[in-house]
Amino acid sequence: METKPGYLTTEFWTAIITGVYLALNATSILDQVPESWSAVALAVVTAAYNVSRGIAKQGIKPDGP
Repeated sequence: METKPGYLTTEFWTAIITGVYLALNATSILDQVPESWSAVALAVVTAAYNVSRGIAKQGIKPDGP
């Protein structure tokens, strides 16, 4: 079984939307989360996405000779 490309996954789009939201919040365009927590939240979202992609690709061998 082959995994689908990252940009076709829900995790990817959730991470992108959350990242944009937190970046806007960190630049004070939005002011809903304290600025000091924006970087931490963005790091957590990025780490969660990377872990989910790693789990999805675990045990998958690339096609080839």
